[in-house]
Amino acid sequence: MNSELLIGIGIGLLLIGLLVLWLLKKPKTSLPVSKVERASEILPQSTPSLPSKAKWSKAFTSWLPLLSSASKDREQWEEALIRSDMGPKLADQLLGDLLKTDMEPKSFFVSRLKEILRPAQSQQLPWESNRPWVCFVVGVNGVGKTSTIVKLGAYFKQMGKKVGVVGADTFRKAAIEQIERGCQMAGIEFFSEKKSDEESEGVDPSSVIFDGLKHFAHCDMIFVDTSGRLHTKKNLMEELKKMKRVADKVQPGAPHDVWLVVDSTLGQNLVQQALVFNEAVQLSGLILTKMDGLSKGGVIFQLFQTLQKPIWFMAHGENVNDISPFESENFVEDLFDLRAS
Repeated sequence: MNSELLIGIGIGLLLIGLLVLWLLKKPKTSLPVSKVERASEILPQSTPSLPSKAKWSKAFTSWLPLLSSASKDREQWEEALIRSDMGPKLADQLLGDLLKTDMEPKSFFVSRLKEILRPAQSQQLPWESNRPWVCFVVGVNGVGKTSTIVKLGAYFKQMGKKVGVVGADTFRKAAIEQIERGCQMAGIEFFSEKKSDEESEGVDPSSVIFDGLKHFAHCDMIFVDTSGRLHTKKNLMEELKKMKRVADKVQPGAPHDVWLVVDSTLGQNLVQQALVFNEAVQLSGLILTKMDGLSKGGVIFQLFQTLQKPIWFMAHGENVNDISPFESENFVEDLFDLRAS
């Protein structure tokens, strides 16, 4: 073998080596963060992700010194109750009862708060009373309404129910796209309408509901995603009332339920929103979202005491299975699990 041939082979091997090194060092293509987050919010998971007791118990962090010392100092407890968003009325009631009882603070609050929330856990299952059972899901923008509807659909699908979702939030194109994508990933039937092949924004939501309820007449249950209406906008609340009237024309009695999705981290604003929605559309239940970020647990008790509406579910994460039925006694016990704090 002559020297020129050897040199050629050597150069060829060198080039191959450089190419291999370049391929190994080449950065992998990744999705933009926004798309990754959006996918994780609605992507079905094989097993449910349960909420952390440690996160829930932080809802009453300001109470811990008083609970540990068994103190009944009026001023300190008044401040702690108000800071945890119990609200003046409920805080005053609890404080008065605490000072009258012989029970230690922890035992008293666990017992008393269980008593307050016990009626929030309904023993009736409204979705078993009608077929199809129609539920409007309402709530302001940002509370997690769209992703919660997908979670509800997945939950009931796992129970063997045939679920349909109607996308009537036609004021925002992104909302229709998000819930449609979520339903596809979770294997849930979805219906909406478009002005053209691409455009869904601006379609009359009442028209979508009219056709959607007819389309899903074969289903066991139908969830209707309504626009994220600001409770301060009267004209939008009137539109919601119109949607209820249209649903009743398609299926007498529909919607059978109207559930309000509330962000559990909002504090006092949460109660005001709920009151206005209830006045407009007569709510029949609540769903609590962002429970994994709960920092002031008093608002949950204040909300129920004010509205006296069942709390059906709690959403506590980004995955499609991060939702669970509300169990009042377990919820209160977890709040006071000092070992998790």
